[in-house]
This record gives sequence, C-alpha cells and structure tokens, in this order.
Amino acid sequence: MLPGKGVLAQAITAVAVVVAVTGGAALAAPPAEAPPTPAEAPPTPAEATGAPAGGADAARARAHFEQGVALLGASDWAAALGEFLLSRRLYPTPKATNNAAVCLRELGRFDEALEMVESLLAEFPALSPEMRIAAESEAERLRDLVGAIAIEGAEPGATLLVDGRRRGELPLRAPLRLNAGSHRIRVVKEGLEPFETTVEVEPRRTARLDLHPRAIASARGGDGSGIERNAGAPAQERNPGAPERSARPRFTIELAGAALVAPTFGGAVAGGCGEGCSRSPGLGGYAAVRGGVRLAPWLGVGVALGYLAAHQTVSGRATTIQPVGLAPSPGTADDTLKLRGALAGAWAGVTLGERPSLHLRLGAGALAGSIGDRRTGTFSSRAGSSYRVGPVGDAPSATFVYLAPEVRIGMRAGEHVQLTAGIEGLLLVGLSRPRWRATRLIDAAEDGAATFAGDDLAGRVLLGLAPGVGASYAF
Repeated sequence: MLPGKGVLAQAITAVAVVVAVTGGAALAAPPAEAPPTPAEAPPTPAEATGAPAGGADAARARAHFEQGVALLGASDWAAALGEFLLSRRLYPTPKATNNAAVCLRELGRFDEALEMVESLLAEFPALSPEMRIAAESEAERLRDLVGAIAIEGAEPGATLLVDGRRRGELPLRAPLRLNAGSHRIRVVKEGLEPFETTVEVEPRRTARLDLHPRAIASARGGDGSGIERNAGAPAQERNPGAPERSARPRFTIELAGAALVAPTFGGAVAGGCGEGCSRSPGLGGYAAVRGGVRLAPWLGVGVALGYLAAHQTVSGRATTIQPVGLAPSPGTADDTLKLRGALAGAWAGVTLGERPSLHLRLGAGALAGSIGDRRTGTFSSRAGSSYRVGPVGDAPSATFVYLAPEVRIGMRAGEHVQLTAGIEGLLLVGLSRPRWRATRLIDAAEDGAATFAGDDLAGRVLLGLAPGVGASYAF
C-alpha cells in the first residue's frame, strides 16, 4: 500500500483541528518511547471533550494542548507533536493522544502512529463509539504501512540502531515495528565486532535476522572498544557470518506466455482488402522471460526478453502482376502474412494487495524481426487465358518500438512462487516500412518473368491484445 501523505495533507490538517477541538475520530498511534500510564482521574466536562481537567499538572497540560492545536492548524507537525506529548505526560487525554497520532502519521512515522492509536484504544475504554470505530479503522490502515523485524542470536546488552537512530538494547522483548521499506540495521557492543546490514520490511509481516557476534582479537589493533577505528571514526563493518533475510525477497524471475490477437496488420495487403476479399484477424502468441528487482514493497522494475509470432490471412485480394515488357495483368491474390521477432525492453510496475495481489505494469522496448508474405494468385495472360502464380514469398526485415501496459492478478503457490493471469496491450510503432521487393522475378507462365508491386506488408502502427498466464520465482 502506498503511504498516503502529500495529497491529503490539507484535508488531514483540517480534520485534525476539528478533532482537537470537538472530539472527533483518531487518525494515527503511540511513539516508540511510550508516555506514562494515564492518570486515574474522575471524568470532568473538560475531559469529556478531550481537554485537560483541573489541577496544576492539568493546567500545564491544557496550555501545551492548546499550543499544539495552534501548531497543528499551521501544519507544523513536529512542533505540534512535542506539545501533545508533553500534554500527555502531564495529564493523558484522548484528544492529546489522538492529535499526537495525527502528527506522527503526517511525519511519516507510521510505526509510532500505529502504537499511539493502539494506546488510544487501550488507555481510554470510555471512548465514544464513533471515535472508537474511527480509531480501529485507522489502525487497520496503518498496519498496511507497517511491518516488524525480529532479531535472533543477539548478544545481550548490544545496542540496536535503525537508520542511525537508537531503538533499544537486545534482546528485544518483541519484534520491533518499523515502517514498511528498506532499513539500515546496525548492532554494536563493546568488545564485539559491529554488525551492519539492510533489511526489507514488508507490511503486516515480520522480517527475521540472525546475528552471530564474534569477539575482536586484540591482534587486529583495535582500541578495546569493540569497534575498529580509522582516523578516529568507527568502521562500519558487516559481519560476514550473519545472513541477511527479509520478509519478501528482492529479486524475481518470471516466465510468461500469452495468446496474441491483432485486428489487422494494415499496410497495402491487409489494409487493401476490399469488395470480394476476406481477411482473418491477426492471431499468434508470444513468450517472455522477465527479471526484476523490488525497490519498495509495492514498486518493482526490471528487464524483459521475449519472442513474438503472429499471422494473418487475406483471400481474394484484387491486384495486378507486371510481366516484363508487357502491360500489367489483373487478377486476385491470396496472402499469408507472418510477423516474427524478438523483443527486448524494460518495465516498471506496482503491486497492490497480497491474497490475491493486483499487478499494474508498463513495459517498453524494441522488436526486431521480419514480416513475411507467402502469396499465390490467379491472373490473365495477354492471350486471354488464366494462369496460376506461386506460392512465392518475401520476408523483409522489420523493426518496431513497443509499449505494453498490463494488468495481472496473482496468487501465491508457495513461499517463493506466484502464479498470475491477466491481459496485456501491445502497441507497435514501425521504424521501417517492410515492403515486397518489386525486383523479385516470378514465373508468369506464357507471359514469361513478372514482378509484383512493392506493396507495404504492414502498417506504421499495429495494435494487439495478449491474454496470458505466468509464473514467477522470488529469491
């Protein structure tokens, strides 16, 4: 799921201000360093609306709360968050908790926002039904933006840093929630070799990481801190004995096959089929292999190689043949057009959902191949008799660029395998005009040698649809 921040900022700001003043619904959840347990105070009119009640701490809490509301209205999320957290510590209320969650969400700290929403639900059982329903709904939305990491085999007392920020000591009491995406993990402890790696965290899943710390030998010239130093700075060293694992593999390879349907190849042959002529649609298929890398839980890019083959028949087309040294002879021709070629290109796509998953992808690249024409015909000689020509053929080279939008539905068939089915559009734009060679000599019976005109065998633009299936393996 995409983190919906930018386009909703103004709307969320307005809603949050209303929430702050009137007691509306929750929009986010608690920071990693949770505030103290809520005070056991009897409800008051002020508490019912979310503002702090009486007392010295409550008065200070109210001042911070009101300052937070003003900052929230100005979209100063970081400063507003500090005020609401101070208000919560002095005198916890649903409104201060809710507004802190709003700020955390807008700052992109979805893991902490989720915890704050859960605190809102747990600490204030007397929430109004409307506010509770809204908070539960928001928690579900945030869970689509949050995963977790579980670290095993850690040396007790080691410090865990995530993206340069201290997140506690190991071992963790529970998997650590993190925003979905790529995170830099670093574990350090005096006397031990530092460990650093990158982990991909997937929404609603837990990435597991095994650590195997090793003591640093004094012979390595360390200073006893457990971290080698170079010009006074700690060396950022990855433990080669610790495998890196993520909730979803980063790389995929996919095999796909599809039928291909094109209304027409166009050009002077299929496009010149008039009265008394019939033609079939272009039919065929193609196969492709795609490799990809996942840049985010929902975004991937990659390359593709494939092969395409399709044909179209045209029967009873009116045309002429040109005997050498004589006038053109009228007649009819039957043509079988064949498009063949190899495709190479790149693609980018997004994935939504999981069971099933929806894949939207756009490919682009080039097709290099040929368009052939196998032709037979019946013509009239200069003496008035009929004669048959062919079969004869020609296959000039053809080069196209292509665009291929695609939509697919996927279902997992195991931890690493996914099966997909969908439909792909194919737009081919010709870089050259494949034509029948007008110099090709043909046996024209009693009229001797003859030639056909240099007709275009395909149009400049070809359109097709390709329903198909595929299978991918992630590693």
